[in-house]
Amino acid sequence: MRHRKARIDQRGRGLISFPRVTIGSLPDNILLHIFDYCQMLSLYRSLRWWHALVHVCRRWRYIVLESSLRLKLQLVCNENTSMKKTLDVWPHSFPIVVGHWLPLGGANLISTFEHWPHDRISEISLNLTSTLLKRLNKVMKKPYPVLTRLCLYSSDSAPVLHDTFLGGSAPRLKYLYLGGIPFPALPKFLSFCHDLVDIRLDKITNTGYFSPEAMATALSVLTELKYIALDFESPASFPDPTNRLPSSFQRISLPALAYLEFRGSSEYFEDLVARIDTPVMTSVDTWFLNPSHLDFDIPHFLQFIGRTELPRSFEEARVYFSYESIQILFGYRITPEKKEYPITLSIEISYHGFDWQVTCLAQICGKISPLLSNVQRLLIATSWPPRDNLMFLDWKDHVDNPKWLEILQAFSASQHMHISPKLGEIIASALHELTGERARDALPVLRHLYLPSPSASTQQAIEPFISSRQHSNYPITVHLTEMD
Repeated sequence: MRHRKARIDQRGRGLISFPRVTIGSLPDNILLHIFDYCQMLSLYRSLRWWHALVHVCRRWRYIVLESSLRLKLQLVCNENTSMKKTLDVWPHSFPIVVGHWLPLGGANLISTFEHWPHDRISEISLNLTSTLLKRLNKVMKKPYPVLTRLCLYSSDSAPVLHDTFLGGSAPRLKYLYLGGIPFPALPKFLSFCHDLVDIRLDKITNTGYFSPEAMATALSVLTELKYIALDFESPASFPDPTNRLPSSFQRISLPALAYLEFRGSSEYFEDLVARIDTPVMTSVDTWFLNPSHLDFDIPHFLQFIGRTELPRSFEEARVYFSYESIQILFGYRITPEKKEYPITLSIEISYHGFDWQVTCLAQICGKISPLLSNVQRLLIATSWPPRDNLMFLDWKDHVDNPKWLEILQAFSASQHMHISPKLGEIIASALHELTGERARDALPVLRHLYLPSPSASTQQAIEPFISSRQHSNYPITVHLTEMD
């Protein structure tokens, strides 16, 4: 007898019985919706999620295999996969995902690579030694017409990828990651990959160098590109001085590009962004490596920002000092609920030595003054780990008060200023020199100064500045807590 579940009708007219529904009684379309949900969960777990389903019963196996396109079924192959068994058992319509991300092994996978059907491989993710990369160069000369994702990484001194790699193009490629693998022919390769959405080039070596002009030309055909990251391993990523930006040139448009990350020389970045328009850009993250001199200039950077959706000025900024660099972050907005929003603009510059960092920061603030003109909330802090505290104590003996005043005055619109405890005494020493009218004119709208856990010497140094502001009817409230 079929079991029934009963409940009382809400209007009190007795019992209503419902048959108990088993999963076997569900129609195919409902099961398919359930499998859709399983596929969605698999994005965060495993590409082999469907293997368990096809072994439940013949009906489930039929539904899953007949809906392979909808469920995005893929064959995942690694070092231990039997190529013959895989190709014989599963339908030929299934795309193949090849992956090996361990630092060792992979030789067997590479040796069989040339025998896999290249017209079915949709994803490749490999961690390669230099020896394996040489072998890969030889076996991956055929075109891969359905390849959508390519990730190659090497921690060795990797050999150069040949221009015959992947037959010179991958027309359906959407995601590209190369880490520590030189590919000088990359700009030419990109020009044939019109569907690219995401490009991440990490640890670009000198042997893999390509010019800003060549990169801009290659990007010009990538109308779907949304994200690009260029990370040069060496600070010597300078454009050829004889081939610098001409006086007249035509900029390219990247209508979908929203995120740009760059790590390298400021000269390279300047040359690149001068050549491109990105109307929907919402995030720029830059890290300039060891400028050869302090007097470097970034006029094209500001003009580039003006051609994007980024604000022309920002209400909030954070300045961080670390052992190896200084960083200015914009768009790190704090709500009353203390929720933090994504950074929209980041400028980081590599410099060792606190005194050099202060000098560099003063200069860079002068170069980007339009971005600072509306900053109302400012944080100045350190981000080095505890092991670097001893180094910081040495730096405290090399404080340049005029440079600090130059930095603080660049944020003349600041109403709230938060100084981290490690920098409190240093900045208080600089503010100590501002008395009388200078105390009023240097930071005219400053109303709240946050000095968490100040030392006695910090409080003594800051007192003349606070007193001068009080007497000039421009009082400042000192908070001994974190900024809200």
